[in-house]
Amino acid sequence: MSRQATVSTAGTAARPTGRRRPSGLLAAAVVATLGGALALGPSAVAADNPTPGTIGGAPSAESQEENTLTWSVRPTPREEGDNRPNYLLDVKAGDVVKDAIRVRNFGKTELPLTIYASDAITTSTGAIDLLPAGETPRDVGAWIELERSELRIAPGEHVDVPFTMTVPSNAESGDHTGGIVTSYIAPGQDDDGQPVKLDRRLGSRVQVRVDGELRPGLSITDFRTSYDGTANPAGKGDMTVTYTVTNTGNVRMSALQTFKVAGPFGLSGKTADLNPMPELLPGNSLTMSSTLSGVWPILRNSADLEVRPVPTRPGDNFPALKSAKASSGQWTVPWTLVFLLLLGAAGTSGTILARRELKRREAARVDEAVQATLAAHGVTEGQS
Repeated sequence: MSRQATVSTAGTAARPTGRRRPSGLLAAAVVATLGGALALGPSAVAADNPTPGTIGGAPSAESQEENTLTWSVRPTPREEGDNRPNYLLDVKAGDVVKDAIRVRNFGKTELPLTIYASDAITTSTGAIDLLPAGETPRDVGAWIELERSELRIAPGEHVDVPFTMTVPSNAESGDHTGGIVTSYIAPGQDDDGQPVKLDRRLGSRVQVRVDGELRPGLSITDFRTSYDGTANPAGKGDMTVTYTVTNTGNVRMSALQTFKVAGPFGLSGKTADLNPMPELLPGNSLTMSSTLSGVWPILRNSADLEVRPVPTRPGDNFPALKSAKASSGQWTVPWTLVFLLLLGAAGTSGTILARRELKRREAARVDEAVQATLAAHGVTEGQS
């Protein structure tokens, strides 16, 4: 399965999506999950020598078609009918593997590209990404040596680029992931009109497993909960959980996730299956957040998270693999109801105090009347 990229070079260069500033991550490749290929969209890097866009009217449809660059990247077929979607290699430490990658130009003009290898990482969004361009790879990207770094492919033609992957003799057992990337750079502008270079990329993932002990495992850290109630004194609220999952083993993993909330003695329990965790590479971490609605505010609720690891490599099966778990308590005070109860209590207390004061005044008034009557008849206090 090959991947294709289309770039129109006519007119003013397309702008990058959103407001982006030059940074390492902006120069990184984005790995698509479909077919395990690297699908690289536009990203911006600073323009050293900015080139002005086309001046004048919009280009014609014929001009746009003539200047559209379209290409695909796939592993070079090893035999007839070989349709590898990516590179899935089982090796031993010290092995030397020779292979090739095919780049095809579907456009009508010559296609200039750079090609290189790099290491893969899991981004904060859960996507499989590559190291920023210019950052030196230390894993799979460092093991791969391509015979060429620059390509100029004629219209309708393809180029096979051989490469050699040398696995270090001290390579750690388990999964190692990288990619071979093709890159086309064109001038453009960001949302502020500042000159940038648009880096459009396409490539193929290289997934390597080094023979030896496999140690799958996930852990949960930074487990936090918060509760957002409602002004309705008899209403439910939202419980939000934020946590970080780390792949502590040497095997790439996904996970199924369950979040459970319950009040004291298990009252008003509520359970939700969260979205499956994206694939997490060994040594990488991913911070996630989910909200469970309809939680009753029963003063204090328990929050329990279970992350059940799921292998992502075909053929993997770890029956004894344990789930990662985390728990926390969360105050869920119905403040509106508490306020109304306090208000009611204050009103009741005020009424009682007012009645007592009224009785005191009435008793004092009666006592004064009695004293006045006695004095009128010449009777002093203490006389019978």
